[in-house]
Amino acid sequence: MHQIVSAFLFLTVVSGTIIVVSSENWFVIWVGLELSTLALVPILCSSFSPRNIEATIKYFLVQAFSAALLLNSALIQAWFTGSWSVLDPMNGFSSFCISIALAFKLGLAPCHFWFPDVLQGLPFTQGLIVATWQKIAPLFLVFYFNQLIFSSFIIIAGLMSVLVGGWGGLNQTQIRKILAFSSIGNMGWIVVTSVYSLGAAIMMLIIYLVINTSIFLLFDYLNVFTLGHLNNTSQLSPISIALIILTILSLGGLPPLTGFILKFSSLYFLLNNGFIFFSSIMIVGSLLSLFFYLRISFNTSLILFPQHIISLAAWRNNTNIEPLLSKTWIISVLSILSTLAIPLTIPLYISI
Repeated sequence: MHQIVSAFLFLTVVSGTIIVVSSENWFVIWVGLELSTLALVPILCSSFSPRNIEATIKYFLVQAFSAALLLNSALIQAWFTGSWSVLDPMNGFSSFCISIALAFKLGLAPCHFWFPDVLQGLPFTQGLIVATWQKIAPLFLVFYFNQLIFSSFIIIAGLMSVLVGGWGGLNQTQIRKILAFSSIGNMGWIVVTSVYSLGAAIMMLIIYLVINTSIFLLFDYLNVFTLGHLNNTSQLSPISIALIILTILSLGGLPPLTGFILKFSSLYFLLNNGFIFFSSIMIVGSLLSLFFYLRISFNTSLILFPQHIISLAAWRNNTNIEPLLSKTWIISVLSILSTLAIPLTIPLYISI
């Protein structure tokens, strides 16, 4: 795809998200969601392989179904109230249907079945857009929704997502599927927290976007697609081993890394609001997901992989001095923010 066309499509995706976030009209929100989805479809199938096309079609069908469900729910709401405003009180049927539509767009359980398969069929760069940027607009709609009406479906979906995200990634060997289940679990944490503290949920979203972006770009840069490919990291550079281990453990929420703030702030506000029993369920789901985070870290730390032939590290034989690419600088900065940005997030946490 031509660079100008790619840039135009990406700007359209960004503008669709901005329209959704800044609008208070259900019809304009639907237009923004459809604009973002339709502009993203050519970007997703740019590789033009059978697996890539299959993932793109699945993504389009799910997004079209959820957008149609949201539009019909908004039509019913407008029929009863005579207004398209998001701020108007909603009837029970419309609120339930909109909750299901947003659960499909976010990949929340039990509407998560499409997300791991779609992410597995996409390259890391396109998968990064689906796993991060395309979650912003539906999440802000969930934030609006939680301020207007207490939706028990959103809380149940968030709790199920934490458990499904931890349980589903246990037997996976594909890195993209592991990251997909990790995304499902983290979306559950953010959605449940948004019911009790909007500021903490926004802070968790920002931290999640930074950490997930650095992990996707790092695996794409190192061409790591399965757990068996982690052996390549030791052949490229010893620094990449430390970067993968630190960013993955940060995503798992281990202190003193940046991802610890994500889990800590969520538990702080949930326990202060009496959400004690279900918080223990979320901790169990987080411990399940910690297993495959540690699995990735352990496999990365093995310099000589058991099932591979011992070979000399390529970085030792490379004597050519070349300037670092801009992508290398971006990955380095994001990795540092993903692991050591606690001093930057503490003032934000105190202000919240």
